[in-house]
Amino acid sequence: MEVAETPVQEDNGPGLVLFLLLAGVGGFLSSSGANVMAWSEYQKRKGKEWSKCQGLGFSMACLLLNLTGIGMFLASTALGGAVATVMPIQTGANLLGNMFWQTLLGMKYYTKSMRVGTIVLICAVMELSDIGPQEPAKFTQEEIRDLMTHPVAIAWNTIMLLCVVLTMVGVKRTLHRAMESSLKLFLFVALVTFSTVIGASIGKLLGLVKGWAWYMVAVLYFFDGVICLGGTVLANGHCDVSLFIPAQLSSQLVVNMITGYLVWGDAKYVHQPLAYFLVYALCILGVYLNSPAMDIIGGLTRWYSIRSSKLSAGLTGSNFGEQVLKLLQMWRNSSMEAGCRDQLGAVLHRGLETGAIKEHEL
Repeated sequence: MEVAETPVQEDNGPGLVLFLLLAGVGGFLSSSGANVMAWSEYQKRKGKEWSKCQGLGFSMACLLLNLTGIGMFLASTALGGAVATVMPIQTGANLLGNMFWQTLLGMKYYTKSMRVGTIVLICAVMELSDIGPQEPAKFTQEEIRDLMTHPVAIAWNTIMLLCVVLTMVGVKRTLHRAMESSLKLFLFVALVTFSTVIGASIGKLLGLVKGWAWYMVAVLYFFDGVICLGGTVLANGHCDVSLFIPAQLSSQLVVNMITGYLVWGDAKYVHQPLAYFLVYALCILGVYLNSPAMDIIGGLTRWYSIRSSKLSAGLTGSNFGEQVLKLLQMWRNSSMEAGCRDQLGAVLHRGLETGAIKEHEL
């Protein structure tokens, strides 16, 4: 396999600005494509009926915008951008674009925590241009062969490929479940995440190889792109985008960082590993803060309250349950009707505070 020994752009040169710009615009276009489908489904839930031609138009617009975004991401990696640096930039632009379109189209109101989470994420990904992997000036044929044939790299790539196949089967079986299905959301997130990370590595190879190897890599990139785009378009139409996009982006960041270490040998090129890991932690926290509907602690509290409470027997395993039990007792006592309104407010407040009740459920 012939390898093009292409120097990587200097960090303060115009090349850095170019591939960061490509990644950012690509991320914004991808979020635009997602929201095209999300808006059409949002209007359908409000009673709007689309013709077959209009429905096809929404699908084609989503596909075209996502394809353009992926192409720009490919160009940014081919120009020398480290995958572990470029992808967080794309992620930040994607999430910012998602907030812009959902607010503009009236699909979702962004609270203070969601706005702050988006800003935290953008600030964090900007740091990666300074502390991200600083790859060598050129890749030789031996270096590429060593990277791609290392047992750890082979094992990790095999795991990701298996995950893509398994999630494709799972998505097919759960496609017609309710939009709120957690299993369907998980399978779509895993499918798009693993196919995206695989595509990012293949795209990196396009800028490094030449000759017959380039054509082989291009074919692999095409098939991976079909899977990724297909999964993205289906997810935008069958999942809650306000949950899918943050979950997919945060998992993509984690899997991409792992791939950088296990496949591309980023450990040798990260000069400040602690700061590097902490920036990724900030990226994930920013995505999490930006997603109030995705509340892990609240979900666990909700599950524990349901499992441990027997209100009919006067038993409860949480403070929220105690407040609910107190409200029931007040309702049963006709002499305490005046205090029911205040207690109901206390129940709703504690439920929101602990995550047992979500805002949209009110």
